[in-house]
Amino acid sequence: MIKRVLLIKHDKIGDFVLTWPSLYLLKMALPQASIEVFVSPAVKTFAQACPYIDHVIVDNGDDAAISQQFAERQYDAILVSLSEWRTYKLIRHLDVPYKLAPKHAWFQYLYRHRANVTYRKDEPCWRGSCMLVEHFLRHHGYPIPALPKQYWDMSQHRQQWQQYYGQQGNELLIFAHAGTGGSSGALAPADFAALLRKINQQTQRDCKFVLTFSGDEEVLAQAIYDNLRQDDIKVVLAKPLPSLADFAESIVAADMFIAGSTGPLHLAGLHDVPTVGFYAGRRSAPKIRWQTLTQSHKRLAFTPPVGKRTGRNMALIDFDAAANEIAAFLDTHYADQQ
Repeated sequence: MIKRVLLIKHDKIGDFVLTWPSLYLLKMALPQASIEVFVSPAVKTFAQACPYIDHVIVDNGDDAAISQQFAERQYDAILVSLSEWRTYKLIRHLDVPYKLAPKHAWFQYLYRHRANVTYRKDEPCWRGSCMLVEHFLRHHGYPIPALPKQYWDMSQHRQQWQQYYGQQGNELLIFAHAGTGGSSGALAPADFAALLRKINQQTQRDCKFVLTFSGDEEVLAQAIYDNLRQDDIKVVLAKPLPSLADFAESIVAADMFIAGSTGPLHLAGLHDVPTVGFYAGRRSAPKIRWQTLTQSHKRLAFTPPVGKRTGRNMALIDFDAAANEIAAFLDTHYADQQ
């Protein structure tokens, strides 16, 4: 009987968000087991907020101490989501019955059990971590649970966070995040502001735009804010929150999340919030690869023409068409909120 499982490890927030489906599978298949993760300090508070995790071990850089922590937990299985030489050294001496790693690079040959985690071109990248877990569950005779429509139900806190962001009456809170984490191109502040202005003009809904940002992105958010305020459009700069976990939870207030940065979009996807992603135009189809966890009928995505010269030029996106499609979605999806 499996009593304790460790999943190793995730250094970036965006990557960790995309493991929630696999963590869900583990917890639903093994409800009595302790599901544990090994993560970087940046991920700690967010990992602790995940409803499918029972224990978090933080990478403090002290390999000897970390390996000792692993030994004390007496794991029945260790699933290596990110295979590195250091990872292998941390666990090679542990008396753990089952160690599983992905078939990536030469590190795979250090493990007795290996899983194919190569997802198809028409599948999102989060399928990879699910394939690792599914291999583990099948090997031990557990059925594969069906995935949910929503991964993080914080609906009981929605009104609280709507008040935090200043929602009044029947206003829709449209979150917009400037900047990019590097997986896609960045929208220029002027283009982003023009997009939001056109959405506001085209939709029949009463909208308030909430501009979120992190670090240096505040400059971009401020530029968009100043642009929109010239036309008296309802817009606010998001108030700072103490931690990423708080911000991630607060997104439950959003009626839509618009961004060219995959990280915030993935956070919105946990709540099944309608998402609008702006991705680079590449043959690898980023809008499929980096699609959010929001249900498919609530995902919109736009790219410039595919090509070496055009793919990262986000100014080539047809923002008029995008605004019309987004506005039409808002009108239809929220038609019952009068």
